[in-house]
Amino acid sequence: MATYSLNKFAQPDILKKIKDENLLQFLSPYTTYLEGRGFKPKVNGSAQIDYDLLCRILMQPTEGIPPDMVDALFFVHEVADDEMYDELLEMAKAGNIDVPADASPADLAVMLWLKDPELIKKPHAEALMMKPKSFISFQSEKGKGKKPNLATANINTLESLMDVWFEQNKRGKGCKVLPFDMENENKVYFLVRHGMPFKREGKIEDGETGSVFYRPEFHDVVIYDIEANELQVFNKSGGKKERAMYLSAFGQVFFKDTEYFPNEDKYTLQPLIADGVNSLSCLDIEGLAEVRLTEVQLLFHGPFNDRTILRSKDIFKSLQNRSRNFPDYGNLVAASFQVKFDGSSKPRTIKIKTPNIASFDRKEDSHVIERWMKARGFIKPQEAETQEDDDDYKAVEYVAEAAVA
Repeated sequence: MATYSLNKFAQPDILKKIKDENLLQFLSPYTTYLEGRGFKPKVNGSAQIDYDLLCRILMQPTEGIPPDMVDALFFVHEVADDEMYDELLEMAKAGNIDVPADASPADLAVMLWLKDPELIKKPHAEALMMKPKSFISFQSEKGKGKKPNLATANINTLESLMDVWFEQNKRGKGCKVLPFDMENENKVYFLVRHGMPFKREGKIEDGETGSVFYRPEFHDVVIYDIEANELQVFNKSGGKKERAMYLSAFGQVFFKDTEYFPNEDKYTLQPLIADGVNSLSCLDIEGLAEVRLTEVQLLFHGPFNDRTILRSKDIFKSLQNRSRNFPDYGNLVAASFQVKFDGSSKPRTIKIKTPNIASFDRKEDSHVIERWMKARGFIKPQEAETQEDDDDYKAVEYVAEAAVA
């Protein structure tokens, strides 16, 4: 069964925001399935729609539900809100769609879908990709990066490869991959929509208790950074096996090598121990004014997962003021920094968690910060790197914890 989320479209108040004629035209390709579930588009020859029955059908999809119907419901609902109205209206004008004065956002979304589904697929996917996410990236050491071939055949092959893993791991078939070539960033973004294991939840309907059984849907984002020749992966589940599957599948389809992107450690906090406050120097990095260490976390091996956290406005100055040395006990596993950018009065937070996660308040800060981390040794050098590569270095891995301002 295709992936499906219960709370997307199956609500009478949402369906009633769409004019009857638009909704009927939207549903017409799926007449066979709907009539098989007892839904009649017209009652007594009128255009009145049985919304309650339609909602029950959508709330309790069967194995025979058309995947295209799920796609259509999903995308239309995702963009059919008041905040998107002006953008939808501009898209309708660009598509030469005659928009009546009383068209609602839901009407516009349906009209755009009927005109060309791609009109709303792309802006929706781009919006999803800009939401806060945690990316873990894996840099290849096998030569220079190259622009991947985004031909439909390659995307279909990618979906088929991933479907094997998703089905074997109880997530269902029917994943969708939407690629976006961000030429201004020299990156390619891939939005991956797939299912998760089935869930059963209680419900109340007409005063009666019952249960619903459905497959939740997740949206993962995979980014290929051409300059850095690395794959940046955000998988909402956080599963290591799922992440490894992405590395293998993308490597196989676009580089003919399932091990093109190695799953190796990227970060180290050793410079804090070896170089002390000098590891925070940033005068050689254009755009940075100051870096302060504000928190470190030390892990102690043993059965109790003991940790010590030191937190201060400026750890090195605090230690100096108290005539103490930087801690040489435990395993240094995480650190937080306050970074002040040129022209900015308020510092922003950077976090490093070994072996492979770094966090930024703003995604657009990543390029400058990664240059600093590279220069100070917080990013482990790759075997294939040269001095020229150092000059052009880009993101290794990051977490964008705030939406782009």
